[in-house]
Amino acid sequence: MAKSQAQKLRQRNVREGKLDPAIHRLHWNGVNPVSKRTPSLKELQAKQQHKHKSRNLNHRHGDDSFFHASLIIPSVI
Repeated sequence: MAKSQAQKLRQRNVREGKLDPAIHRLHWNGVNPVSKRTPSLKELQAKQQHKHKSRNLNHRHGDDSFFHASLIIPSVI
């Protein structure tokens, strides 16, 4: 198979004494970072309960409600 342009550039940089980017990459020690697990029911419920909670910290319940009052003035005859 042919070498990619990026691979050729990396090998050229190593030949010229520059750093190899592979040195700075993390080693996962056998851990697959793509593996996923299904959240439990408690985790899902906690996520829904705390969803957008930080956005509403400064608001109190009832601040955005309306108050309608009718004023009845008795007429004097």
